[in-house]
Amino acid sequence: MILIVCLMIGLLLRILGGRKLSDLAHTRIQGETALLLLLVLQALLPLLRVVGEAAHAAFYLWLATFPLLASIAWLNRRQPGMAVLGAGLLLNFVVIAVNGGMPVLPTAVTAATGTLAALRSIPVGGFVHLIGSGATRLPWLADVVPVPGPHWVRSVASPGDCLLFVGVAAYLAGASRDESSKVAPPAQQRGSEAESANVE
Repeated sequence: MILIVCLMIGLLLRILGGRKLSDLAHTRIQGETALLLLLVLQALLPLLRVVGEAAHAAFYLWLATFPLLASIAWLNRRQPGMAVLGAGLLLNFVVIAVNGGMPVLPTAVTAATGTLAALRSIPVGGFVHLIGSGATRLPWLADVVPVPGPHWVRSVASPGDCLLFVGVAAYLAGASRDESSKVAPPAQQRGSEAESANVE
């Protein structure tokens, strides 16, 4: 739900900044196809119910999507928010890689929701989230930031997540229309046609 709020904020900032929402449809991202495939993989792999070697393979494949997505963000770093997105992805990659999943610290859950009930929703053996403890490595990069608010927003986030949220909002607010997709004005088109005729 936090991501949806960030999407709304980004779109609102775009409108307030005088940019057209319709221009987003003409914004081009390098590596669009790879981006979509990686996002699908990142969403679907945690849903697999596998054990043993298959679970390890699924985890490392899921983990690999983070630096690959960050590389796409780097390719598009001239677009607003993309560099911040890439940094957030890399921070999450590091903490997940060293812990075998994203640790969720109980203290942050309590601060955000007032209860530890949310921890019971973390599946045993899952590799997306795991319950943080004293043995957690790089705990300051884990899900340690409490996000207060209405019940549908309250949660915990990592510093990497926070950068992702900022990057998404910044991209939506400031992404520029691809100049090559613009249609030339009629007068310019007629001039181009006349030049072509003269050449012939």
